[in-house]
Amino acid sequence: MIVFFKVRNYKSIKDTLTLNFNSTGISEHVETNLIHKGRHDLLKSYVLYGHNGSGKSKILDALVFFRWFILNSAIEKHSSEEIDVEPFLLNEKTQEEPCFFEMSFYIDKTKYRYGFEATEKKVTKEWLLESKKIKEYPVFLRIEKEFKIDSKRFVNADGLEKRTRDNALFLSVCAQWNVKKAEKINSWFDNIFTVHGLSDIEYRDITLELLENDYHRELINRFIRKADLGINEVDTFEIKYDDIIKKIPKDLKESANERLKGKDHKAILMMHNIYNDKNEVVGSRPFILDKHESEGTKKFFNLLGVYISAIKNNSLIIMDEFDARLHTLLTKALLKLFGSEKIKSESQMIVACHDTAILDSSLLRRDQIGFVEKNKFGATELTSLVEYKPRKESPYDRNYLKGKYGGIPMIDDLEDLFAK
Repeated sequence: MIVFFKVRNYKSIKDTLTLNFNSTGISEHVETNLIHKGRHDLLKSYVLYGHNGSGKSKILDALVFFRWFILNSAIEKHSSEEIDVEPFLLNEKTQEEPCFFEMSFYIDKTKYRYGFEATEKKVTKEWLLESKKIKEYPVFLRIEKEFKIDSKRFVNADGLEKRTRDNALFLSVCAQWNVKKAEKINSWFDNIFTVHGLSDIEYRDITLELLENDYHRELINRFIRKADLGINEVDTFEIKYDDIIKKIPKDLKESANERLKGKDHKAILMMHNIYNDKNEVVGSRPFILDKHESEGTKKFFNLLGVYISAIKNNSLIIMDEFDARLHTLLTKALLKLFGSEKIKSESQMIVACHDTAILDSSLLRRDQIGFVEKNKFGATELTSLVEYKPRKESPYDRNYLKGKYGGIPMIDDLEDLFAK
């Protein structure tokens, strides 16, 4: 479980920005939207609001990069290969400084705090600390080429600093060389789902894999029926790769083969009722998902596997464009999954969206809502709704659109552009 994530000097983020999953002392949704972990009451979800260009996606980009670099930096690369970081470029000082990332998280009963600083050329600092009660103990510290390793807390890591390139993370190298604690942390990050809500087809295979299991197939079908999409059941059938490719025109074969990757393809069928003149159900008809169904239905199906897997495996979901192509009530229902007292899961979710209907006190605590905007110097800032001190009975959505919480675009009447 994530406790907090901090980032500084990365893309549009200049000063330290903190995504804090620690709850505040407010009283709403205490038993549903919080998870009690160690000495912490942690939020199950966090929703980012802000106008286009405010930096919501950049905050999520920082999380996605942090995870990606941990999982991939030790993969064999050339020592001169650049790290994919970009400092805040609208300030003379920050252009020359490293980017900063740090996360605190629980794995079982141990809390870790891990972070690093990096430029395009090298990792300048890296640290890992752990605590089981209150006091934190350093597992390892790295400053440039100097390492300090606690060999009792990081067994079998001694000597691996010599195998760590300037442009790689020591934690990642240790995981690759079977240091158990590093492998455990690496596995935790590997189980995080990073999702873009406009590229949902990339995650369809997770749903299809779950459909192979009878229990999950029934669960997916219950989800589909509950969503009121007019669909009674989902089914699949396999089409051989050779049968597909031979029907595709020559000029399209290369791109089709790239998409199919030489594999057989599963067609997804959505079963709809057929009615007679008396509006009685007389049968059912299959519709092919990609051919007949709406974009919203496709997205809902494609991402069902992500939601189910995250809840069952206590995983974190990071999602941009959470509400895109989905009805407000369906979006609310999905978010409610991560605030249900009926589901015993330590899964969490952080999303960015625009749908103001989710700004609902019956759905979210005030400390689960953050507003993102840029200051006059072009730097992204994040402010929790709690800091505005609204009454919990206040209409959050209307106050937000009135500009009381910031994070909205100041748009003049566009028709005036044609009147001049």
